[in-house]
Amino acid sequence: MDEKLFEKLGLTKGEIKVYLALNKVGQSTITPIAKESKVSKSKIYDILAKLIEKGLVGYVIKSKTKYFMANDPHMILEYLEKQEKDIEQTKEEINKIIPELLLQKSLEKTKRLAEVYEGFQGLKAIRAELISSMKAGEEFLVLGAPKVANEKLEAWFLEFHKNRIKKKITMKIIYNANVREYGKIRAGMKLTDVKYLPNDLVSPNWIDIFPDAILFVMLAENPIAFVVRDKALAESFKAYFKMMWNNSSV
Repeated sequence: MDEKLFEKLGLTKGEIKVYLALNKVGQSTITPIAKESKVSKSKIYDILAKLIEKGLVGYVIKSKTKYFMANDPHMILEYLEKQEKDIEQTKEEINKIIPELLLQKSLEKTKRLAEVYEGFQGLKAIRAELISSMKAGEEFLVLGAPKVANEKLEAWFLEFHKNRIKKKITMKIIYNANVREYGKIRAGMKLTDVKYLPNDLVSPNWIDIFPDAILFVMLAENPIAFVVRDKALAESFKAYFKMMWNNSSV
């Protein structure tokens, strides 16, 4: 049986082993459960207590001895439904405090200037934040988009462009010369213009230019994104981009 499915429910590996062992051996005391699950007796009681709390395990007492049993498998669905309700309630509570958090953020005394984000999730999060701050009609610029980035991250890029176009944000991209395959896809998108750097200018890194910030992305084995939030710097990079745009080919 695929234990990863149970992991998606939020069960630990120990909980999964004990639950499946109980489901197999039936009503049982601790020793047979430990033998079947290959979980040490010292951990069994704590695990069973958590499974009982989740409604997946029950017990009966016979001659002053506890016998544990796996509850009806349909209880897994009930447990999942309870999780869904808890998540929805948490989302509602978070939505209520977001305005307060945004107000606090806007009033912070020390504005962030430079930040570093590691890994794909960090890159994804900061790019999403920066694009979300833009308004319809504003322009987003990308300089030196490399082939390796598209090969590794194309699915995410396409979703990013889908959301960008939905927000009516225009875009200019200057690709490396060896990325025409992906450049043609972008050129077919709405609100998107594409050009290419000369053949001798190829880099695995790229620069995103937003109205009020610059995002430098170094696509090593583990991506690193370095953002500088400075409108004057962003304006200077726009001027540099314009010069590169005028000297790049279609």
